[in-house]
Amino acid sequence: MLSWLFVLLTFNLSFLTIHSCGFDVEDPTPPSPPVWVQKSFPEHWPERGIDAHEIRGVSLEWEHNRDEGTVAYLIYRAEHFADYDSLGDFLLLSRLEIEPNSELEYIDTDLVEGIRYFYKLKAEDMAKNQSEFSETVGYLLLQQISIHHMSPNGISKILGSHRSLSWIYAYGIAMENYCLTLLDQNNDFILRSIFTPVSYTNHTESWYIPDSIALDSNEIYKWRIDTDGQYLYGLETAGSESPWATFLYVGE
Repeated sequence: MLSWLFVLLTFNLSFLTIHSCGFDVEDPTPPSPPVWVQKSFPEHWPERGIDAHEIRGVSLEWEHNRDEGTVAYLIYRAEHFADYDSLGDFLLLSRLEIEPNSELEYIDTDLVEGIRYFYKLKAEDMAKNQSEFSETVGYLLLQQISIHHMSPNGISKILGSHRSLSWIYAYGIAMENYCLTLLDQNNDFILRSIFTPVSYTNHTESWYIPDSIALDSNEIYKWRIDTDGQYLYGLETAGSESPWATFLYVGE
Protein backbone atom coordinates (compact mmCIF):
# COMPACT_ATOMS: atom_id res chain seq x y z
CA MET A 1 0.00 0.00 0.00
CA LEU A 2 2.79 2.41 0.89
CA SER A 3 4.56 1.65 -2.40
CA TRP A 4 1.45 2.60 -4.38
CA LEU A 5 1.14 5.83 -2.42
CA PHE A 6 4.79 6.60 -3.15
CA VAL A 7 4.29 5.98 -6.89
CA LEU A 8 1.13 8.14 -6.93
CA LEU A 9 2.85 10.96 -5.02
CA THR A 10 5.84 10.83 -7.37
CA PHE A 11 3.54 11.00 -10.41
CA ASN A 12 1.65 13.99 -9.04
CA LEU A 13 4.84 15.87 -8.23
CA SER A 14 6.19 15.18 -11.71
CA PHE A 15 2.94 16.40 -13.27
CA LEU A 16 3.03 19.58 -11.22
CA THR A 17 6.63 20.19 -12.17
CA ILE A 18 5.92 19.71 -15.87
CA HIS A 19 2.72 21.73 -15.65
CA SER A 20 4.44 24.60 -13.85
CA CYS A 21 7.20 24.66 -16.47
CA GLY A 22 4.81 24.40 -19.39
CA PHE A 23 2.16 26.50 -20.98
CA ASP A 24 0.66 28.01 -17.85
CA VAL A 25 3.78 30.07 -17.14
CA GLU A 26 3.94 33.22 -19.24
CA ASP A 27 7.20 34.09 -20.94
CA PRO A 28 8.63 36.94 -18.85
CA THR A 29 11.29 37.93 -21.39
CA PRO A 30 10.39 40.95 -23.54
CA PRO A 31 11.57 41.14 -27.16
CA SER A 32 14.53 43.26 -28.15
CA PRO A 33 13.93 46.91 -29.08
CA PRO A 34 13.11 47.32 -32.79
CA VAL A 35 15.81 48.57 -35.15
CA TRP A 36 15.03 51.11 -37.87
CA VAL A 37 16.09 50.40 -41.43
CA GLN A 38 19.03 52.65 -42.16
CA LYS A 39 18.11 55.76 -44.09
CA SER A 40 19.34 55.63 -47.69
CA PHE A 41 21.13 58.46 -49.47
CA PRO A 42 18.93 60.56 -51.79
CA GLU A 43 20.57 59.23 -54.97
CA HIS A 44 19.98 55.58 -54.06
CA TRP A 45 17.14 53.44 -55.38
CA PRO A 46 15.06 51.88 -54.03
CA GLU A 47 14.73 54.25 -51.11
CA ARG A 48 15.03 52.80 -47.63
CA GLY A 49 14.32 54.01 -44.13
CA ILE A 50 12.31 57.04 -43.10
CA ASP A 51 11.27 59.08 -46.11
CA ALA A 52 8.52 61.16 -47.67
CA HIS A 53 5.80 59.20 -49.48
CA GLU A 54 3.94 60.10 -52.64
CA ILE A 55 0.54 59.91 -50.92
CA ARG A 56 1.47 62.97 -48.82
CA GLY A 57 2.89 61.11 -45.86
CA VAL A 58 6.00 59.90 -44.08
CA SER A 59 7.06 56.31 -44.64
CA LEU A 60 8.62 54.35 -41.74
CA GLU A 61 10.53 51.11 -42.17
CA TRP A 62 12.18 48.83 -39.61
CA GLU A 63 13.70 45.37 -39.23
CA HIS A 64 11.64 42.41 -38.00
CA ASN A 65 13.12 40.11 -35.38
CA ARG A 66 11.29 36.90 -36.26
CA ASP A 67 13.19 34.83 -33.69
CA GLU A 68 11.62 36.51 -30.67
CA GLY A 69 7.95 35.83 -31.37
CA THR A 70 7.06 39.45 -32.07
CA VAL A 71 3.41 39.73 -33.14
CA ALA A 72 2.88 43.50 -33.11
CA TYR A 73 4.67 46.82 -33.13
CA LEU A 74 3.57 49.97 -31.34
CA ILE A 75 4.39 53.20 -33.16
CA TYR A 76 4.74 56.38 -31.12
CA ARG A 77 4.98 59.92 -32.45
CA ALA A 78 5.87 63.31 -31.00
CA GLU A 79 5.58 66.76 -32.57
CA HIS A 80 8.36 69.32 -32.54
CA PHE A 81 7.22 72.85 -31.73
CA ALA A 82 9.57 75.14 -33.65
CA ASP A 83 8.44 78.34 -31.91
CA TYR A 84 9.55 76.98 -28.53
CA ASP A 85 12.16 74.50 -29.82
CA SER A 86 10.52 71.84 -27.71
CA LEU A 87 9.28 68.31 -28.24
CA GLY A 88 5.80 67.21 -27.26
CA ASP A 89 4.95 63.92 -25.58
CA PHE A 90 5.29 60.68 -27.50
CA LEU A 91 1.76 59.37 -28.04
CA LEU A 92 0.69 56.02 -29.42
CA LEU A 93 0.04 56.50 -33.14
CA SER A 94 -0.77 52.93 -34.14
CA ARG A 95 -0.54 49.30 -33.05
CA LEU A 96 0.51 47.33 -36.11
CA GLU A 97 -0.19 43.60 -35.99
CA ILE A 98 2.04 41.67 -38.33
CA GLU A 99 1.32 38.76 -40.61
CA PRO A 100 3.82 36.10 -41.73
CA ASN A 101 6.18 37.48 -44.38
CA SER A 102 4.59 40.92 -44.17
CA GLU A 103 6.72 43.98 -44.91
CA LEU A 104 7.33 46.21 -41.95
CA GLU A 105 6.30 49.61 -43.23
CA TYR A 106 3.93 52.22 -41.91
CA ILE A 107 2.87 55.38 -43.71
CA ASP A 108 1.84 58.26 -41.48
CA THR A 109 -0.60 60.47 -43.37
CA ASP A 110 -2.23 62.14 -40.37
CA LEU A 111 0.24 64.99 -40.18
CA VAL A 112 0.81 68.60 -41.21
CA GLU A 113 3.34 69.70 -43.82
CA GLY A 114 6.11 71.87 -42.46
CA ILE A 115 6.09 70.31 -38.97
CA ARG A 116 8.85 67.94 -37.89
CA TYR A 117 7.68 64.70 -36.31
CA PHE A 118 9.70 62.17 -34.34
CA TYR A 119 8.97 58.45 -34.13
CA LYS A 120 9.97 55.51 -31.98
CA LEU A 121 8.81 51.90 -31.68
CA LYS A 122 8.12 49.09 -29.25
CA ALA A 123 7.83 45.38 -30.10
CA GLU A 124 5.19 43.16 -28.49
CA ASP A 125 5.23 39.35 -28.27
CA MET A 126 2.44 36.79 -27.86
CA ALA A 127 2.63 37.06 -24.07
CA LYS A 128 2.02 40.82 -24.31
CA ASN A 129 5.57 41.60 -23.23
CA GLN A 130 6.76 44.89 -24.68
CA SER A 131 10.32 45.82 -25.53
CA GLU A 132 12.14 48.97 -24.61
CA PHE A 133 11.81 51.84 -27.07
CA SER A 134 13.79 51.88 -30.27
CA GLU A 135 15.99 54.81 -31.16
CA THR A 136 14.19 57.94 -32.30
CA VAL A 137 14.00 59.11 -35.93
CA GLY A 138 12.53 62.32 -37.31
CA TYR A 139 11.32 63.82 -40.57
CA LEU A 140 9.66 66.99 -41.88
CA LEU A 141 7.25 66.73 -44.80
CA LEU A 142 7.56 69.52 -47.37
CA GLN A 143 4.89 70.72 -49.76
CA GLN A 144 4.29 68.25 -52.56
CA ILE A 145 4.58 69.21 -56.23
CA SER A 146 1.16 68.73 -57.76
CA ILE A 147 0.61 66.12 -60.46
CA HIS A 148 -1.43 68.78 -62.31
CA HIS A 149 1.71 70.92 -62.61
CA MET A 150 3.84 68.20 -64.21
CA SER A 151 4.20 67.93 -67.98
CA PRO A 152 3.92 65.68 -69.84
CA ASN A 153 1.51 63.58 -67.81
CA GLY A 154 -0.74 60.91 -69.32
CA ILE A 155 -0.27 57.67 -71.24
CA SER A 156 -1.26 59.50 -74.41
CA LYS A 157 0.88 62.57 -73.69
CA ILE A 158 3.85 62.50 -76.02
CA LEU A 159 7.42 63.30 -75.10
CA GLY A 160 9.34 63.93 -78.28
CA SER A 161 12.99 64.24 -79.15
CA HIS A 162 13.32 67.39 -77.02
CA ARG A 163 13.17 65.00 -74.00
CA SER A 164 12.30 67.81 -71.61
CA LEU A 165 10.20 67.33 -68.47
CA SER A 166 8.75 70.38 -66.73
CA TRP A 167 6.80 71.30 -63.62
CA ILE A 168 5.62 74.31 -61.63
CA TYR A 169 6.80 74.97 -58.10
CA ALA A 170 6.90 77.64 -55.43
CA TYR A 171 9.98 78.33 -53.37
CA GLY A 172 7.72 78.34 -50.33
CA ILE A 173 8.23 74.59 -50.21
CA ALA A 174 11.65 75.38 -48.69
CA MET A 175 13.60 72.66 -50.43
CA GLU A 176 17.29 72.65 -51.38
CA ASN A 177 17.42 70.11 -54.20
CA TYR A 178 15.24 68.27 -56.63
CA CYS A 179 15.52 64.55 -57.18
CA LEU A 180 14.02 63.18 -60.39
CA THR A 181 13.31 59.45 -60.77
CA LEU A 182 12.53 57.79 -64.10
CA LEU A 183 11.10 54.26 -64.44
CA ASP A 184 9.76 52.26 -67.35
CA GLN A 185 6.18 51.00 -67.47
CA ASN A 186 7.24 47.81 -65.67
CA ASN A 187 8.65 49.89 -62.79
CA ASP A 188 12.20 48.98 -63.74
CA PHE A 189 14.70 51.63 -62.70
CA ILE A 190 16.23 53.89 -65.37
CA LEU A 191 17.75 56.86 -63.57
CA ARG A 192 17.71 59.04 -60.49
CA SER A 193 19.24 62.50 -60.67
CA ILE A 194 19.74 65.18 -58.00
CA PHE A 195 20.06 68.82 -59.04
CA THR A 196 19.44 72.31 -57.71
CA PRO A 197 16.78 74.64 -59.12
CA VAL A 198 17.89 76.86 -61.98
CA SER A 199 16.22 79.83 -60.33
CA TYR A 200 14.49 80.25 -56.99
CA THR A 201 12.48 83.19 -58.26
CA ASN A 202 10.65 81.56 -61.16
CA HIS A 203 7.70 79.24 -60.85
CA THR A 204 8.63 76.80 -63.58
CA GLU A 205 11.44 74.28 -63.83
CA SER A 206 12.52 71.79 -66.47
CA TRP A 207 14.98 68.93 -66.82
CA TYR A 208 16.38 67.29 -69.94
CA ILE A 209 16.70 63.52 -70.09
CA PRO A 210 20.32 62.97 -71.19
CA ASP A 211 20.94 61.55 -74.64
CA SER A 212 22.99 58.83 -72.97
CA ILE A 213 19.76 57.39 -71.54
CA ALA A 214 18.23 55.07 -74.13
CA LEU A 215 14.44 55.37 -74.38
CA ASP A 216 12.38 53.05 -76.57
CA SER A 217 10.03 54.77 -78.97
CA ASN A 218 6.30 54.18 -78.46
CA GLU A 219 6.89 53.04 -74.89
CA ILE A 220 5.33 54.49 -71.74
CA TYR A 221 7.52 55.84 -68.96
CA LYS A 222 6.79 57.25 -65.51
CA TRP A 223 8.57 60.00 -63.60
CA ARG A 224 8.46 61.67 -60.22
CA ILE A 225 9.93 64.80 -58.63
CA ASP A 226 11.12 64.72 -55.02
CA THR A 227 12.10 67.77 -53.03
CA ASP A 228 14.93 67.33 -50.51
CA GLY A 229 16.20 69.61 -47.79
CA GLN A 230 17.82 70.05 -44.38
CA TYR A 231 20.61 67.53 -44.97
CA LEU A 232 22.41 65.88 -42.08
CA TYR A 233 25.52 63.81 -42.87
CA GLY A 234 24.43 63.73 -46.52
CA LEU A 235 20.93 62.47 -45.71
CA GLU A 236 17.86 64.62 -46.20
CA THR A 237 15.70 65.08 -43.11
CA ALA A 238 12.93 66.95 -44.94
CA GLY A 239 11.30 66.35 -48.29
CA SER A 240 8.32 65.43 -50.39
CA GLU A 241 7.46 63.20 -53.33
CA SER A 242 5.14 64.04 -56.19
CA PRO A 243 2.72 61.43 -57.53
CA TRP A 244 3.96 59.48 -60.55
CA ALA A 245 3.42 61.18 -63.90
CA THR A 246 3.56 59.29 -67.21
CA PHE A 247 4.39 59.97 -70.84
CA LEU A 248 4.57 58.20 -74.17
CA TYR A 249 8.00 58.55 -75.69
CA VAL A 250 8.09 59.05 -79.45
CA GLY A 251 11.68 59.44 -80.58
CA GLU A 252 13.16 60.05 -83.97
